[in-house]
Amino acid sequence: MVTWLGTDAYGLDRPPDLRLLVPAAAAWLTALAALAVPPWAAWALGGAAGCAAVALFAVARPPLEAVALTAVAALACTATVAAVTGVHVHRVDGSAAGEVSEYQHEAEFEAVVSADPRSRSGTPRPGRAEWVVGARTSWVRTEDGVRASRAPVVVLASGGGWHGLLPGQSFRARGVFLDAEDEPLTAALVLVRGPPEEVGAPSRSQALAGRVRARLREAASALPQPGRGLLPALVVGDVSLVPPETAEDFRATGMTHLLTVSGANLAVLTGLVLAVARMVRAPPWCSVAGGAAMIWVFVLVCRPEPSVVRAAFMGSLGLLAIATGRAHAALGALSATVVGVLFVAPGLAASFGFALSVLATAGILLLVPPWARAWSGRLPRPVAEALAVAVAAQVAVSPVLVLLSGELSWVAVPANVLAAPVVAAVTVAGSAVAALATVWPGAAAVAVHLPGLGVSWIAAVAQAGARIPHGALPWRSDLAGVLFLAAVLAVLVFTHGRFRRVVAAVVVAVLVLALAARCVPGGWPPPGWALVACDVGQGTAFVLSAGPGAAVVADTGEDPERVDACLERLGVREVPLLVLSHDHADHVDGTPGVLRHRRVRAALAPPGFGAGATGRLLAGAGVELVEAERGQRLRVGQWLLRVLWPEPGFTGSVNDASVVVRADGRALTVLLTGDIEEEAQRRLLEGPDADLLPVTVLAVPHHGAKTRVPAFLEAAAPVVSVTSVGADNTYGHPAPSTWSVLERVARVNLRTDRDGDVAVLDGGGSGPGAAVVRGPGFAR
Repeated sequence: MVTWLGTDAYGLDRPPDLRLLVPAAAAWLTALAALAVPPWAAWALGGAAGCAAVALFAVARPPLEAVALTAVAALACTATVAAVTGVHVHRVDGSAAGEVSEYQHEAEFEAVVSADPRSRSGTPRPGRAEWVVGARTSWVRTEDGVRASRAPVVVLASGGGWHGLLPGQSFRARGVFLDAEDEPLTAALVLVRGPPEEVGAPSRSQALAGRVRARLREAASALPQPGRGLLPALVVGDVSLVPPETAEDFRATGMTHLLTVSGANLAVLTGLVLAVARMVRAPPWCSVAGGAAMIWVFVLVCRPEPSVVRAAFMGSLGLLAIATGRAHAALGALSATVVGVLFVAPGLAASFGFALSVLATAGILLLVPPWARAWSGRLPRPVAEALAVAVAAQVAVSPVLVLLSGELSWVAVPANVLAAPVVAAVTVAGSAVAALATVWPGAAAVAVHLPGLGVSWIAAVAQAGARIPHGALPWRSDLAGVLFLAAVLAVLVFTHGRFRRVVAAVVVAVLVLALAARCVPGGWPPPGWALVACDVGQGTAFVLSAGPGAAVVADTGEDPERVDACLERLGVREVPLLVLSHDHADHVDGTPGVLRHRRVRAALAPPGFGAGATGRLLAGAGVELVEAERGQRLRVGQWLLRVLWPEPGFTGSVNDASVVVRADGRALTVLLTGDIEEEAQRRLLEGPDADLLPVTVLAVPHHGAKTRVPAFLEAAAPVVSVTSVGADNTYGHPAPSTWSVLERVARVNLRTDRDGDVAVLDGGGSGPGAAVVRGPGFAR
C-alpha cells in the first residue's frame, strides 16, 4: 500500500476490477451530452436507453450473459444520468433567476451562500467586481411579484461584507441579472454593488469550519511568504493568501493539484486514523466510525470541491468494504464513485477538477503496481513507488492538461517526486496545527513552524522548477492535440517489446529536437535586438535591451502570464527600470508577471501612481517608485531616457497624463507614448521638447486609436512604427484613418495582432539593421 505517497488506492496488489468501467464511462459521456442539449432531448435519450436496457436484460442468455449485463448496466446508468441532468437543466431554465437574466434586468433577491467567497483575480479597480460568490437563490422579486426560485447563481460583488460570508448563510441584495453563457447549470451572473443585507447566521458546523480555516490562517501568519499562504492551501484548500507568483510556479511545474485538497490529503488523514485504530486493536466498527468522522470533517472544513467529493465518495466505499468484511477493489470503487457522483451532481462531468482527480487516481491504480514492482529491482522501494505514482498521475492527466494550458511539461514528474514525501508530513502536521489553533492559538503560532519547514521545501521545489528554461513544450490545445497525445501515451504504456521501444525512441527524438529548436541560435529573440514590442493582446509592453539578461520594460499589458512569457523568451532576469505610463489595466495589470522571479530596481510612473493597486504592489515588492516629470534624464545601460511629458500641474484625462519617454540608444531612438490623445499631442508639438519628437521607432499612441493629431505622427517621422493592439479587439484599433497616416509617414508599419512579438535590431551601432517579427502566437 502506498497511501503515504498521497493515493487512496486500497488494495493495489489486487488485479484491477474493470466491470464497472463501462457503466462509469457511459454515465460520464451521457452527462456531457445531456448538458449540451435541451431537457426534452436528454429525457428522450434517457427513455430510449431505459427501454433498451429492459429489452436487453430480458433476452440476455449464456454464453454472452456477462457482456449483456455489462451493457444493461451501462444503459441503465445512461438512462438515469440523462433523466437527472434533464431535470437539473429544466429547473435552471425555468427559474425566476433565469428568466430575469434573459432581459438583463435589475432585481431584488434572497440567496444562500454555497461556496466561500473568493477575491476576483486581477488588479482591483473602481467599478470592477471584487468578489465571486457562489450562491443559490431562494426567491427573486420580478415584475409579477416575489417568485420562489431555488437556482444556482454566481454573484459578482463589490463592497464590504462579502469576505466573511460562510456557506449556508442567507443574504438579500439587489443586482443586475445577466445570462451565464455556456453554463447550463448556472441560472445567472448577478452584478451587485454594495454590501449584502439581512445576512443570516451560519449553522454551527459551518461556523466551526470557518473558525478552523480562519485560525489556521492566523497561525500561518507567523510564517514568511510564500509559506504563509501555502500552508492553508495545502491543508484545507484555502488559497486566498497564496501569492500570484507562487501559484504560477506551481502551475508551471505541474504541482497545482497540491493547492486543491483531494484524495491525497484525505488518504493520509484517513489512513492515519485507521492505523491508530489498528495499533490500539480497536474493533472494525470503531475503525469505520473513526474513518467516517474524518471524511465528514474533511469535507466540511475543506469544502465540497470536485476532487474532495470524489475522494470522499471513494473513501466511503472503502470504509463500507471494511465494515462488511469484503475485499475492496480500488478501480471498481473509483468507477462506482463516478457513477454515484454523476447520479447526484451531473454538472461535475464538465468540471476539469473532477476529471483530473478521477484520471490521476485511475492512472495510479492501473499503472503504479506493475511499475513499482519493475522499478524496485533497480531503485529502493520507496523511491520506485514515489516515481511510479508521479509518472502514472502525470501520464493519466496530460491529455486534459494540454487542453487547459497548451503545453506539455517535462518538469512535472521530477518536481512531484521531490515534493511528494513532504506533502504527507505537511498534511498531518498542518491538520494538527489547525486543530490546535481552534483551542490554543498561541501554541499553534509556535507549532506552525514545523509544517512550515515542509512548506518551504515544497515552495522551493516549485520555484526552482518554474525557473528551468523550456520546462514545457508547446502543444496543440484542441481536440486533435488531445487525441494525438492520448494515443501516443496509450501506445507507450500498453504495448510491449520492440514496437514500444521504436515508438519511445521516435517520441524522445522528436521532443529533444523540439527542445533544441527552441534553444539554438537563430530562433527568438534575434541576435542584436534592441527593442521588442511584446504581443500581450489588447495592451502595451515594450522591452529595451540593457545588457545581458537585463532590460527596461515600458508598460506591462493586462495579462501577467503574457508579459512574463515574453520576458522569458527574451531571457530577461533583471529590470533596472520599469516605466508605467498610466494607471489603466491594459498598461499596468501585467506588472505581477514582470516581478515574477525578476529583480526590479525602480519604477517610473506619473504623479499619484503610488496610491493605486499597482503602486501598492510595487511598494510591497520593495520597488522604488519615482514620479515622472518633464525634464528628467535617466541613464540605464546603453539608453538615455528623457521624460517629455507630463508637464508639472497637468490636470487632463488619465490617458493624456501618460508618461512620454524618449529613449536614445547606440543607433536607435524610441518614442514611448502611452495613451496620449489630442490634447497632450498638441502640447508636445508646441512645447519646448518638440525637437525631440523625431525618432527611429515610434510606439504608436493609444493602440492606434482615432484620437490622434496627424501632425504629431508626422513630426515623429519614424522609420518603424509599432502598434501594440489585440487581435479582433472591440475598439476598432488601430483606426483606419490613423493607419493611413502611419503608412504615409513611416517606412515600416508593424502591429502585434498580425505580427506577434516585434523586434527592432540596432544594426551593430550604425542604424536599424532590421525589424523582425515572431509571428502570431501558437494558440492562434
